[in-house]
Amino acid sequence: MEPLRPADPRTVGGYQVLARLGSGGMGTVFLGRSAGGRTVAVKVVHAALAGDPEFRARFAREVAAARAVSGAFTAPVIDADPIGPTPWLVTAYLPGYSLQRVVEGSGPLPAWSVATLGAGLAEALAGIHKAGVVHRDLKPSNVLLTPEGPRVIDFGVARAAEASAVTRTGATIGSPGYLSPEQATGAESGPAGDVFSLGAVLTYAATGHGPFGFGAPHDLLYRVVHQPPWLEGVTEPELGALITACLEKDPERRPTPEDVLKRLATASPAPPYGVGWLPPTVAAEITRPVPLPSPPRPGLGRRTLIFGGAGLAGAAVLAGGAAVLIDRANRPPEGTWTYKPPSGEATSGPVMAGGMLFVTEDIDGKNLVALDPKTGKPRWTARGVQPPTAGQELYVIAGSRVVYTNGPNSFQGIDRSNGSQLWYVMAELITMDPEPVVGGGLLFAGGRDSEEGLVAYDGVTGQRRWAFNTGESVNANPVAGGTTVYIGTSRGIVFAIETATGRARWRHTLDASGPLPPQVESAPILSGGILYVVTGGNLLFALDAATGEQKWKMTTLTTSGGAPSAVSVVGDVLYLADARGGLAALGARDGKLRWQHHFSGKSFSAPALLPVVSGNTAFCFDNDTLFALDTATGAERWHEGGLNATYERPAITPGAVHLASLSAIVSLDQVTGKVLRRRPTEMSEGLVAYGDVLYWRDSEAVYAAKAKT
Repeated sequence: MEPLRPADPRTVGGYQVLARLGSGGMGTVFLGRSAGGRTVAVKVVHAALAGDPEFRARFAREVAAARAVSGAFTAPVIDADPIGPTPWLVTAYLPGYSLQRVVEGSGPLPAWSVATLGAGLAEALAGIHKAGVVHRDLKPSNVLLTPEGPRVIDFGVARAAEASAVTRTGATIGSPGYLSPEQATGAESGPAGDVFSLGAVLTYAATGHGPFGFGAPHDLLYRVVHQPPWLEGVTEPELGALITACLEKDPERRPTPEDVLKRLATASPAPPYGVGWLPPTVAAEITRPVPLPSPPRPGLGRRTLIFGGAGLAGAAVLAGGAAVLIDRANRPPEGTWTYKPPSGEATSGPVMAGGMLFVTEDIDGKNLVALDPKTGKPRWTARGVQPPTAGQELYVIAGSRVVYTNGPNSFQGIDRSNGSQLWYVMAELITMDPEPVVGGGLLFAGGRDSEEGLVAYDGVTGQRRWAFNTGESVNANPVAGGTTVYIGTSRGIVFAIETATGRARWRHTLDASGPLPPQVESAPILSGGILYVVTGGNLLFALDAATGEQKWKMTTLTTSGGAPSAVSVVGDVLYLADARGGLAALGARDGKLRWQHHFSGKSFSAPALLPVVSGNTAFCFDNDTLFALDTATGAERWHEGGLNATYERPAITPGAVHLASLSAIVSLDQVTGKVLRRRPTEMSEGLVAYGDVLYWRDSEAVYAAKAKT
């Protein structure tokens, strides 16, 4: 909560404005008071968006969805003007914490609290569905614990059950790890999808982790669709059985919210009203009053409000959405620079490419910003660049003349000098994997059908140069090297194709030694004249890149089921990781096992387990612990636990290894594992190192700080 600024309004729609609660990409939120003295939250749309018809329509949908919902466990809309010159919305103001913040601050809730929470959320969903609305993004951050009980918030991606104004087949909307399998695959998602999300939220409340672990969005989506939930830590059998029922893959087999409510009513020792159903320490924090901010005095900064700190952070419920108030003014405590996008939203990145730092901002405008890595000053901004959605990442390749990236359903070529669009290629010709692949002055994309299994485009003009008939569908990106591009098919055929002509140099059919063909589901790895191919059946092939001759073959660590294994090559060592916690080091040329190490397997992410190598040490992150392994023997040199990190791979600078955690950038000594420094952050992502500088972002800004500790 902040004092008002000189340019802030003092009244909005007849409501007195008292203080600032926060600002995001859509608008600024104020603490207000009605004429009758009721405390409210007032959301005022940014002036830059008020003239955008598409945004106005979206804002009106948000207001309509929130107004349609009523009930004891949802937040009411009090007043709104979505069609005025500057649209605004007034909702109830509820001090409280999100479930995510409560669990992060004090740990999982006891089983009896989880049962009571589940009853309240089930009743909320029943009311939401009765109003003809599907929430579609129920997750821990969208459950608010208030002095009056739990509240379901944030209807930003909700839709009416009888209409699909914001949905199209193939679109994935929601939060990986909490959305339903039907959402993850882009199918229609109805009320049963909210029940699946309810089961995921209750798992988090009881254990501190989601039912599909941690990792990159695409890994979470894979587990949601294909793997059983991870319910370790749910100790109450009846609660575990109910959560399991909610997490059924088949929506027809899930209970209704009313069924959930009946089953939990007998298990709840207290009704989900007030705070009596919460542990005493949590209840005390939630009910602690928050004073209005005093006018700023010269030389004094704003007070930081954090869970467990000096007082309770208020949360404004905005069209069913919440903003937990954390002061970001003094982060990072030291640094080279901070870049705050004009929209107030930093949506992906940073990515270092071609001497520039790239980040996307403004989830509506879809802007790609090229920053000077030394100063943080924008060099240019390109519009129409797709920020990552569920299951995707930001991909940027910066060549000498062209920056290649993704637009909405397309590949884009952007003028490196000024950010203007040179060309785009529509996604009808592109596989599920969105990463641009560039080589020999061309951009390569896997095709949607076998007759155009691989398509090449001129890297400067975007003109189509050739298409190659693979004979089978392509599910994974190609890889380019020199004058050759390599691609594998869904039936285990690998091609080497001349980049200049599109003619095949060789063709190799992978030997699965089984009844089914080995599907190539991830991009091959090219290193040292060898092409490494991992198949969906978890076989690893090493092919001579010049001739296609098989050099060696092996069964990976995971022999059946689960996500495919992941491979990386560093020098003469091939690292092979699986989704169950196994890591092996092999001779890259002969495939002979050098050593093997097994981690907890709780990360559920093979790519995240691949090591980052510095000198003779391999750094691996698993289950909130950073491990340092000897690259020659696999022996553990040290480990440091309790890092509460986000399953991004570590970043390396001279003498130090760095991790992005939920609350800090943690720097450790490479030799001893001693923690050298913790730079306070909140939900930091995209940590990269370049020279002696660290770059990362949160939802509002991009930061650069000297790595020197």
